[in-house]
Amino acid sequence: MESENLDMESINKERRHAVAESIHEIDIVELKILEERLFPDVTHPWLEPFHRFVEENRGNIFYHASSTDGFEVVYCRAKEKGIWFIPGMGVGILQPGGLEALREIVDAR
Repeated sequence: MESENLDMESINKERRHAVAESIHEIDIVELKILEERLFPDVTHPWLEPFHRFVEENRGNIFYHASSTDGFEVVYCRAKEKGIWFIPGMGVGILQPGGLEALREIVDAR
């Protein structure tokens, strides 16, 4: 059996490359579809925080990106906020390091 790569530095490097390749603007309609895909159960604890993130930043440009290992991110450059998720596994608020990486990726476009 092949061992799993648990080197976070190389995982993050690979994710950053994939995010830079896949990042694109996403509109409110697409965000709603993404929300429904991520949180089909209306009792999911992250449904409300995700919805609030979108509503609080409505009118700004959102970006969506993904990596080959299932990691996805929604980012609002104007407010320097974002949410990461691995569908069916985890979700969370982007921390300063992730926000910095996304800012650099978006600003380089």
